[in-house]
Amino acid sequence: MQHNKPIRGAIFDIDGTLAMMDKTKGTYTALAGAVEALETLRAAKIPVIAYTNGTFFPIADYYPLLADAGLVLDPDHIITPAAVAVHHLKEQGYHRVMVFGAEGTKLPMQEAGFDVVDAVPGQDPVEAVLMGWTRDFGVPNLEAVCEAIWAGAVPFTGSDAPFFAGASGKILGVSGAVAAMVTKVTGQTPTVLGKPSTLGLDMSASILGCGVDEVAVIGDDPLLEIMMARKAGSLAIGVTTGIADQAAFNAVEPDLRAHLVISSLSQLPLEYWKA
Repeated sequence: MQHNKPIRGAIFDIDGTLAMMDKTKGTYTALAGAVEALETLRAAKIPVIAYTNGTFFPIADYYPLLADAGLVLDPDHIITPAAVAVHHLKEQGYHRVMVFGAEGTKLPMQEAGFDVVDAVPGQDPVEAVLMGWTRDFGVPNLEAVCEAIWAGAVPFTGSDAPFFAGASGKILGVSGAVAAMVTKVTGQTPTVLGKPSTLGLDMSASILGCGVDEVAVIGDDPLLEIMMARKAGSLAIGVTTGIADQAAFNAVEPDLRAHLVISSLSQLPLEYWKA
Protein backbone atom coordinates (compact mmCIF):
# COMPACT_ATOMS: atom_id res chain seq x y z
CA MET A 1 0.00 0.00 0.00
CA GLN A 2 1.09 3.57 -0.69
CA HIS A 3 -1.15 5.32 1.83
CA ASN A 4 0.65 6.16 5.05
CA LYS A 5 -1.95 7.90 7.21
CA PRO A 6 -3.56 5.91 10.04
CA ILE A 7 -7.10 4.84 9.19
CA ARG A 8 -9.71 6.07 11.66
CA GLY A 9 -12.92 5.47 9.72
CA ALA A 10 -14.35 3.33 6.93
CA ILE A 11 -16.77 3.91 4.06
CA PHE A 12 -18.20 0.77 2.47
CA ASP A 13 -20.12 0.59 -0.77
CA ILE A 14 -23.23 -1.58 -0.42
CA ASP A 15 -24.13 -3.31 -3.71
CA GLY A 16 -21.34 -5.67 -4.72
CA THR A 17 -19.25 -4.90 -1.63
CA LEU A 18 -21.24 -5.47 1.55
CA ALA A 19 -24.20 -7.25 -0.01
CA MET A 20 -26.10 -8.22 -3.13
CA MET A 21 -29.69 -7.14 -3.67
CA ASP A 22 -32.36 -9.38 -5.14
CA LYS A 23 -34.13 -6.71 -7.18
CA THR A 24 -37.33 -8.77 -7.53
CA LYS A 25 -37.68 -9.19 -3.76
CA GLY A 26 -35.97 -6.00 -2.63
CA THR A 27 -33.87 -7.93 -0.12
CA TYR A 28 -30.13 -8.15 0.58
CA THR A 29 -27.75 -11.04 1.14
CA ALA A 30 -24.44 -10.28 2.84
CA LEU A 31 -21.29 -11.05 0.87
CA ALA A 32 -18.42 -13.14 2.25
CA GLY A 33 -16.68 -11.50 5.20
CA ALA A 34 -19.00 -8.47 5.31
CA VAL A 35 -20.73 -9.22 8.62
CA GLU A 36 -17.43 -10.11 10.27
CA ALA A 37 -15.73 -6.97 8.92
CA LEU A 38 -18.38 -4.68 10.41
CA GLU A 39 -18.29 -6.52 13.73
CA THR A 40 -14.49 -6.37 13.89
CA LEU A 41 -14.40 -2.65 13.13
CA ARG A 42 -17.11 -1.99 15.70
CA ALA A 43 -15.11 -3.87 18.33
CA ALA A 44 -12.04 -1.81 17.39
CA LYS A 45 -14.11 1.40 17.70
CA ILE A 46 -13.56 2.26 14.04
CA PRO A 47 -16.72 4.07 12.86
CA VAL A 48 -18.29 2.87 9.62
CA ILE A 49 -20.55 4.39 6.99
CA ALA A 50 -22.32 2.49 4.22
CA TYR A 51 -22.51 4.69 1.11
CA THR A 52 -24.54 3.49 -1.85
CA ASN A 53 -25.04 5.17 -5.20
CA GLY A 54 -28.55 3.73 -5.27
CA THR A 55 -31.75 5.54 -4.38
CA PHE A 56 -33.95 2.45 -4.45
CA PHE A 57 -35.34 3.19 -1.00
CA PRO A 58 -35.67 6.10 1.41
CA ILE A 59 -32.57 6.13 3.61
CA ALA A 60 -34.41 4.85 6.69
CA ASP A 61 -35.51 1.73 4.80
CA TYR A 62 -31.93 0.57 4.22
CA TYR A 63 -31.26 -0.04 7.92
CA PRO A 64 -33.72 -2.92 8.49
CA LEU A 65 -33.04 -4.41 5.05
CA LEU A 66 -29.31 -4.58 5.74
CA ALA A 67 -29.85 -5.66 9.35
CA ASP A 68 -31.91 -8.60 8.06
CA ALA A 69 -28.75 -9.65 6.20
CA GLY A 70 -26.67 -9.29 9.38
CA LEU A 71 -25.24 -5.89 8.44
CA VAL A 72 -25.91 -3.51 11.32
CA LEU A 73 -25.14 0.20 10.86
CA ASP A 74 -25.37 2.98 13.43
CA PRO A 75 -28.12 5.61 13.00
CA ASP A 76 -27.23 8.32 10.46
CA HIS A 77 -24.44 6.14 9.07
CA ILE A 78 -26.01 5.22 5.74
CA ILE A 79 -25.53 7.71 2.90
CA THR A 80 -27.26 7.83 -0.49
CA PRO A 81 -27.03 10.43 -3.27
CA ALA A 82 -30.33 11.80 -1.95
CA ALA A 83 -28.61 12.67 1.33
CA VAL A 84 -25.82 14.34 -0.62
CA ALA A 85 -28.43 16.22 -2.67
CA VAL A 86 -30.11 17.54 0.47
CA HIS A 87 -26.79 18.82 1.80
CA HIS A 88 -25.43 20.24 -1.46
CA LEU A 89 -28.59 21.81 -2.88
CA LYS A 90 -29.37 23.44 0.45
CA GLU A 91 -25.81 24.74 0.63
CA GLN A 92 -26.22 26.17 -2.89
CA GLY A 93 -29.45 27.94 -1.92
CA TYR A 94 -31.93 25.96 -4.01
CA HIS A 95 -35.48 25.65 -2.76
CA ARG A 96 -37.88 24.61 -5.54
CA VAL A 97 -36.64 21.39 -7.13
CA MET A 98 -38.20 19.08 -9.72
CA VAL A 99 -37.48 15.47 -8.70
CA PHE A 100 -37.46 12.70 -11.28
CA GLY A 101 -37.34 9.66 -9.02
CA ALA A 102 -39.13 7.41 -6.58
CA GLU A 103 -39.50 7.83 -2.82
CA GLY A 104 -35.81 7.11 -2.27
CA THR A 105 -35.06 10.50 -3.83
CA LYS A 106 -38.24 12.45 -3.12
CA LEU A 107 -38.71 11.71 0.57
CA PRO A 108 -35.32 13.00 1.82
CA MET A 109 -35.83 16.20 -0.16
CA GLN A 110 -39.33 16.69 1.21
CA GLU A 111 -38.23 15.98 4.77
CA ALA A 112 -35.45 18.55 4.39
CA GLY A 113 -37.99 21.24 3.52
CA PHE A 114 -37.48 21.57 -0.22
CA ASP A 115 -40.45 22.50 -2.40
CA VAL A 116 -40.46 19.23 -4.33
CA VAL A 117 -42.15 19.30 -7.73
CA ASP A 118 -43.04 16.14 -9.65
CA ALA A 119 -41.58 15.65 -13.13
CA VAL A 120 -44.83 16.10 -15.03
CA PRO A 121 -45.71 18.58 -17.79
CA GLY A 122 -47.17 21.98 -17.01
CA GLN A 123 -45.23 22.77 -13.83
CA ASP A 124 -44.26 26.30 -12.90
CA PRO A 125 -40.53 27.09 -13.17
CA VAL A 126 -38.11 25.33 -10.82
CA GLU A 127 -34.55 26.21 -9.83
CA ALA A 128 -33.09 22.74 -10.22
CA VAL A 129 -33.87 19.23 -11.47
CA LEU A 130 -32.73 16.18 -9.49
CA MET A 131 -32.69 12.75 -11.14
CA GLY A 132 -32.74 9.52 -9.14
CA TRP A 133 -33.84 5.91 -9.50
CA THR A 134 -37.40 5.08 -10.47
CA ARG A 135 -39.05 2.24 -12.31
CA ASP A 136 -42.28 4.02 -13.22
CA PHE A 137 -41.81 6.76 -15.79
CA GLY A 138 -42.70 7.62 -19.36
CA VAL A 139 -42.11 10.15 -22.11
CA PRO A 140 -44.13 12.92 -20.39
CA ASN A 141 -41.81 12.72 -17.38
CA LEU A 142 -38.72 12.93 -19.56
CA GLU A 143 -40.23 15.85 -21.46
CA ALA A 144 -40.94 17.67 -18.18
CA VAL A 145 -37.31 17.31 -17.10
CA CYS A 146 -35.95 18.59 -20.42
CA GLU A 147 -38.44 21.46 -20.54
CA ALA A 148 -37.44 22.53 -17.03
CA ILE A 149 -33.77 22.54 -18.01
CA TRP A 150 -34.48 24.43 -21.25
CA ALA A 151 -36.26 27.00 -19.04
CA GLY A 152 -33.12 27.45 -16.93
CA ALA A 153 -33.25 24.82 -14.18
CA VAL A 154 -29.85 23.44 -13.16
CA PRO A 155 -29.64 19.63 -13.64
CA PHE A 156 -28.30 17.21 -11.01
CA THR A 157 -28.23 13.43 -10.91
CA GLY A 158 -27.62 11.02 -8.08
CA SER A 159 -25.51 8.81 -10.33
CA ASP A 160 -24.42 8.55 -13.93
CA ALA A 161 -23.26 4.93 -13.60
CA PRO A 162 -24.74 2.70 -16.34
CA PHE A 163 -25.21 -0.27 -14.01
CA PHE A 164 -24.25 -1.79 -10.67
CA ALA A 165 -23.96 -5.25 -9.16
CA GLY A 166 -27.00 -7.32 -8.22
CA ALA A 167 -27.64 -10.89 -7.15
CA SER A 168 -28.53 -11.92 -10.71
CA GLY A 169 -26.00 -9.76 -12.54
CA LYS A 170 -25.98 -6.15 -13.66
CA ILE A 171 -28.83 -3.85 -12.55
CA LEU A 172 -29.63 -0.92 -14.81
CA GLY A 173 -28.60 2.46 -13.46
CA VAL A 174 -31.80 4.34 -14.28
CA SER A 175 -30.63 7.79 -13.20
CA GLY A 176 -27.46 7.33 -15.27
CA ALA A 177 -29.47 6.37 -18.34
CA VAL A 178 -31.82 9.33 -17.87
CA ALA A 179 -28.88 11.69 -17.28
CA ALA A 180 -27.31 10.54 -20.55
CA MET A 181 -30.56 11.23 -22.38
CA VAL A 182 -30.89 14.66 -20.78
CA THR A 183 -27.32 15.54 -21.76
CA LYS A 184 -27.98 14.50 -25.35
CA VAL A 185 -31.26 16.42 -25.63
CA THR A 186 -30.48 19.60 -23.69
CA GLY A 187 -26.72 19.92 -24.11
CA GLN A 188 -26.50 20.30 -20.32
CA THR A 189 -24.49 17.70 -18.39
CA PRO A 190 -26.05 17.06 -14.97
CA THR A 191 -23.78 17.47 -11.97
CA VAL A 192 -23.20 14.07 -10.36
CA LEU A 193 -23.85 14.19 -6.62
CA GLY A 194 -23.07 10.55 -5.82
CA LYS A 195 -19.89 8.62 -6.51
CA PRO A 196 -17.33 9.34 -7.98
CA SER A 197 -17.97 12.92 -6.83
CA THR A 198 -16.20 13.56 -3.53
CA LEU A 199 -19.19 15.42 -2.05
CA GLY A 200 -20.49 12.30 -0.30
CA LEU A 201 -17.03 11.36 0.91
CA ASP A 202 -16.61 14.79 2.48
CA MET A 203 -19.99 14.39 4.21
CA SER A 204 -19.08 10.91 5.40
CA ALA A 205 -15.69 11.97 6.77
CA SER A 206 -17.40 14.74 8.74
CA ILE A 207 -19.86 12.23 10.24
CA LEU A 208 -17.01 9.84 11.04
CA GLY A 209 -14.99 12.60 12.68
CA CYS A 210 -11.99 12.02 10.42
CA GLY A 211 -10.07 13.79 7.73
CA VAL A 212 -10.66 12.37 4.24
CA ASP A 213 -7.06 11.11 4.29
CA GLU A 214 -7.84 9.10 7.43
CA VAL A 215 -10.67 7.17 5.78
CA ALA A 216 -10.59 3.85 3.95
CA VAL A 217 -13.05 3.51 1.09
CA ILE A 218 -13.96 -0.03 0.11
CA GLY A 219 -15.85 -0.73 -3.09
CA ASP A 220 -16.32 -2.99 -6.09
CA ASP A 221 -16.27 -0.34 -8.85
CA PRO A 222 -12.90 1.11 -9.90
CA LEU A 223 -14.67 4.04 -11.58
CA LEU A 224 -16.89 4.94 -8.63
CA GLU A 225 -15.70 4.26 -5.07
CA ILE A 226 -12.05 3.85 -5.98
CA MET A 227 -11.89 6.94 -8.19
CA MET A 228 -13.69 8.95 -5.50
CA ALA A 229 -11.24 7.78 -2.84
CA ARG A 230 -8.14 8.50 -4.89
CA LYS A 231 -9.37 11.97 -5.90
CA ALA A 232 -9.91 12.82 -2.22
CA GLY A 233 -6.69 11.30 -0.88
CA SER A 234 -8.37 8.41 0.97
CA LEU A 235 -7.16 4.84 1.18
CA ALA A 236 -8.81 2.96 -1.72
CA ILE A 237 -9.51 -0.75 -1.37
CA GLY A 238 -11.10 -2.62 -4.25
CA VAL A 239 -13.01 -5.86 -3.83
CA THR A 240 -13.78 -8.27 -6.68
CA THR A 241 -17.13 -9.50 -5.35
CA GLY A 242 -19.10 -7.09 -7.55
CA ILE A 243 -18.81 -5.81 -11.10
CA ALA A 244 -15.02 -5.72 -11.56
CA ASP A 245 -12.27 -8.33 -11.57
CA GLN A 246 -8.57 -7.77 -10.87
CA ALA A 247 -7.92 -6.88 -14.51
CA ALA A 248 -10.57 -4.16 -14.44
CA PHE A 249 -9.02 -2.60 -11.34
CA ASN A 250 -5.57 -2.77 -12.97
CA ALA A 251 -6.84 -1.13 -16.18
CA VAL A 252 -7.38 2.22 -14.45
CA GLU A 253 -4.61 4.78 -14.76
CA PRO A 254 -2.14 4.46 -11.85
CA ASP A 255 -3.02 7.71 -10.08
CA LEU A 256 -6.66 6.60 -9.77
CA ARG A 257 -6.02 2.91 -9.13
CA ALA A 258 -6.91 1.10 -5.89
CA HIS A 259 -4.11 0.92 -3.35
CA LEU A 260 -5.10 -2.69 -2.72
CA VAL A 261 -7.48 -5.18 -4.35
CA ILE A 262 -8.90 -8.10 -2.36
CA SER A 263 -11.12 -11.01 -3.38
CA SER A 264 -13.57 -10.59 -0.47
CA LEU A 265 -14.02 -8.63 2.73
CA SER A 266 -12.61 -11.64 4.55
CA GLN A 267 -9.22 -10.31 3.39
CA LEU A 268 -9.73 -6.77 4.71
CA PRO A 269 -6.31 -5.71 6.11
CA LEU A 270 -7.43 -4.68 9.57
CA GLU A 271 -3.87 -4.43 10.82
CA TYR A 272 -3.53 -1.10 8.97
CA TRP A 273 -6.46 0.45 10.82
CA LYS A 274 -5.77 2.25 14.04
CA ALA A 275 -8.37 3.63 16.40
